[in-house]
Amino acid sequence: MVLTLLWTVPAIGCFVVWTMPQAAARRAALLFSAVLFAFSLWLLVPYSAQTGLLRLRETAGPSTLGIQYRLAVDGIGLALCWLTALLTMLAFAASPERLPAGYWAAFLGLEAALFGVFTAQNLFYFYLFWDLSLIPMFFIIGLWGSDRRRHASLKFILYTFLGSMSLLIGVVALVVLHHAATGVWTWDIESLRATPIGQKGAAFCFAAAALGFAVKIPIVPAHNWLPDAHTEAPMAGSVLLAGSMLKMGVYGFLHILLPVFPTLSRHAFPIFAALGAVNVLYGALCAMAQTDLKRLVAYTSVSHLGFCVLGLFSLTAAGVAGGSLQMINHGLSTGGLFLLVGMLYERTHRRGLGDFGALATQAPAFAFFFGVILLSSIGLPGLNGFVGEFLSLAGLAKVSIPFAALALLGTVFAAAYGLPAYQKVFWAPAGAGSVTEKVDDLSVRERAVLWSLVGLIVWLGVYPKPMLDLISPSIAAVSVRR
Repeated sequence: MVLTLLWTVPAIGCFVVWTMPQAAARRAALLFSAVLFAFSLWLLVPYSAQTGLLRLRETAGPSTLGIQYRLAVDGIGLALCWLTALLTMLAFAASPERLPAGYWAAFLGLEAALFGVFTAQNLFYFYLFWDLSLIPMFFIIGLWGSDRRRHASLKFILYTFLGSMSLLIGVVALVVLHHAATGVWTWDIESLRATPIGQKGAAFCFAAAALGFAVKIPIVPAHNWLPDAHTEAPMAGSVLLAGSMLKMGVYGFLHILLPVFPTLSRHAFPIFAALGAVNVLYGALCAMAQTDLKRLVAYTSVSHLGFCVLGLFSLTAAGVAGGSLQMINHGLSTGGLFLLVGMLYERTHRRGLGDFGALATQAPAFAFFFGVILLSSIGLPGLNGFVGEFLSLAGLAKVSIPFAALALLGTVFAAAYGLPAYQKVFWAPAGAGSVTEKVDDLSVRERAVLWSLVGLIVWLGVYPKPMLDLISPSIAAVSVRR
């Protein structure tokens, strides 16, 4: 029942918080998120007491056409549940108190759906939770976002729902073809890993599901919804979107497509290596052209998630480990940057690069945390971003030196867009039109939130072994080249 509690508790919390008065809703939501974070950490205890790729298995109800309620978790799924719980709690703690009860309830509903995605072992329930996650984020952006929130929320739902339809087509086709080949109805992911369907049918299922996952990551050219969604979403919405929702696509590749279609995954390497390299370079170049600080951070997500794609489809042990670890690292660093940009916007209601100057003299703590988390994002050795990118590139280099060289160029571009933006906002003299009123430095509560992230960023940069040990069984389940 422990995994069932993981998604039912925030689902119940969603309805409880929704009925509460505004003054009490935030405190109740924060309490629910703290309990869930503690629970996600405690899950390491029973998880470690079991063996095998999937642990904490739960099955309930009869199987109808192969559809049965079945939950289990591997190391990567558990790590993503922990990351989701952490970022939700920190985003709640950093958010302003004036927001209505529906706002906090929507995030608890989103958290429940994300936990369901990362624990479901039946494709029917995986897809059900996948689609349910779209609804709260649509309202989070559309109701509590910035000026162009309706445009951004509509673009978000259109792109991601079309991606979900493609995923559904691929999933249903896989189940039907498996039944045609074996006479057995099953939606069970483990059973489908040995599916004996024909080559053409497998290629169709792979392509349809891959398109659905690609839209969610997102992979260029299916990325167009992301910058607007990030820019217009409220602070906590951007944090959860970058930190957890985008990982659903990477997790889908790693947990479903690579194990179910190992041969096709190898043959698809040139396509996904090219797309991953385009993501890295295109995202970085677009970030260099931005004048809006939040939009700049949004494009960094496009770039950094390209390393996840490159690492996974290298199908090397180092590459898959790096791509998997990069999911966690990206959630911490980009989530931290969105928190900081949100805190700055709450104070000034501005986020243009030209709107600030010499901010470090007024808010040195702001400058410190922004600098450390930015260096993590651009891959400074000793911080977490370096480890994931290095392993991804090391694994990719074993398969293709040219693609590895192109992706390596993206790390140079990361410094080219990140450091000038930081220098302009925090150290350069203020220009005409800049904010003239004093900007308050970070509060004690905000510093506590950011210290939590910085501590994890340094720990994973200096000593990533515990996290790599946690996800290693999932990496071993992928048919790697070497």
